[in-house]
Amino acid sequence: MKNTLLWRLTPPHGGSDSYLFGTMHVRDQRAFGWLDLALIGLKLSDVFAAEFDLGEADERALAQVLQLPEGKTLDQLLSRQAWKKLQRRLGKTNPLPISMLQMMHPMVVSMTLSTQMLGEEANFSLDETLWRRALEEDKKTTGVESFEDQLNTLRSISIEQHISNLSYTLEHLKKQKKRVKKMLKFYASGDIKALYRTARRDTKGMRKVLLYRRNCNMANRFAEIATEQSLFCAVGAGHLAGKKGMLRLLKQQGFKLHPILPA
Repeated sequence: MKNTLLWRLTPPHGGSDSYLFGTMHVRDQRAFGWLDLALIGLKLSDVFAAEFDLGEADERALAQVLQLPEGKTLDQLLSRQAWKKLQRRLGKTNPLPISMLQMMHPMVVSMTLSTQMLGEEANFSLDETLWRRALEEDKKTTGVESFEDQLNTLRSISIEQHISNLSYTLEHLKKQKKRVKKMLKFYASGDIKALYRTARRDTKGMRKVLLYRRNCNMANRFAEIATEQSLFCAVGAGHLAGKKGMLRLLKQQGFKLHPILPA
């Protein structure tokens, strides 16, 4: 499989080509090297789809999902050592009152820690930048999932799994920082196989929920739209490759895959 993040897909029975692009949900400028190439596919398409239509985002509904179990606080759920390490880590760069930190969901904390390891040079994440450009060009926007689908995915992950993931991150902060740098390197080179392997490792214990089931649903929705209209679809790059990745699933549905390589 070619090292590229942009693929042109021809429907099984002919018709307009569509495009599948592997994005990153970050504002780090190192992830924007593929933007100009992606915009070519976007301009040639009628419809833009992100993982979900960003216009559907409901912060209140998301906050309700990301609540700790009743009567529990983060310091109770983490080990004493992990809690102290978290206080030290966030206290250096993002000082928060203890009362606020105690009420944070472990997934939010994990995302905050990951953000600290990345740059934030761009005003918007790469996928939101593409979505905004689609709006500027009067493209129809949609999602290959709904926002409710994303909430249901979060609901299906137990608080114990979230705590386990956060505890591992806190225990291996230096390792995680190296992993993030390596992931950006893979992304810059368009190495979707390596990005898939990274996604598999990162979703250990949750692969069926976070990767395989979602890949299947997103590929089906892609096919549904792309058989009727020319589609530009931007999903996390870890969803593209692999035996259960979107590219393989769409090929099995009869789409012809054409890698688009940088000049």
